[in-house]
Amino acid sequence: MNLTYLQTFLTVAEEGSFTKAAEILDVSKGLVSRHIQRLESSLNSKLFHRSTRSISLTESGRDLLIRAQQIQLLATEAEMRVRDMAQEISGELRITAPLEFGRSLCQSVIPAYCQQNPLVEVICDFGPGKKRIELGEYDVAIRAFDTLPEDVVAKELGDMRNVLVAAPDYLASLAPVTIDNIEQQLFVLNSQNERWNHLQLVQDGETVFKQVMGNIRANTYTAILSLTQQGVGLACVPYMHAEGMLERGELVQVLPQWSVKSHKLSLIYAQRRITPSKLVKFNQAVVDWLRENPKYLI
Repeated sequence: MNLTYLQTFLTVAEEGSFTKAAEILDVSKGLVSRHIQRLESSLNSKLFHRSTRSISLTESGRDLLIRAQQIQLLATEAEMRVRDMAQEISGELRITAPLEFGRSLCQSVIPAYCQQNPLVEVICDFGPGKKRIELGEYDVAIRAFDTLPEDVVAKELGDMRNVLVAAPDYLASLAPVTIDNIEQQLFVLNSQNERWNHLQLVQDGETVFKQVMGNIRANTYTAILSLTQQGVGLACVPYMHAEGMLERGELVQVLPQWSVKSHKLSLIYAQRRITPSKLVKFNQAVVDWLRENPKYLI
């Protein structure tokens, strides 16, 4: 049974008028009539006696009205229960994100979130695999999707800001690195995605594209940073992952006036009529953290 047609029937029966039902449902009178006709056709039973001035329920219509009212009551109770559950800041919160971004969440977002919401059990799954968010396996993903799956909501956070870095001693052994000779430098390349070795450098509205080369590749930023620290070449890495090493002087930023625009980052979660409060609070915590650290995104 089509529940939309049933809701239309219930409104007509309670109001005793197709016109009033159309006003309440904010649809045309013709659509109300079509819903009733299709419901009668699907049930193979006449539901209303119609005259030029009034309508009344048939015996079948009176019986269906009782059932429809019971269904509406169940639906109202279910909605209230779901709303109550959504407002509860408890239960599991399943998070997935790339490995290194997950590490940053563990350092900067998740401990404070858990302290503020002690009844929430946070379950983290960090790695390259893109989980099926739309099926509810995870509550939220922080990913760079080229094409979003269906039935998900994506809140764009911005483009990851990458920077060029090198070990101080290695940089001192080179002739000055410029935007014009950057393609001649040796890089520790990213083997996870070849596109990330095609750099889009930006500065004050100016954009320059450079393809870099190198004879070492690694698939994690941790490995890339470790190799770069040992003086085997330059690297292009997210600022958030290199920040500590730059502050400690273990690495030096190359061409600091330029930033590298990397992949777009989004918070992704399944479409729901009511978003649980625990998810709303986590999403806001991520947004606040990134807002407090404007160098992380472009």
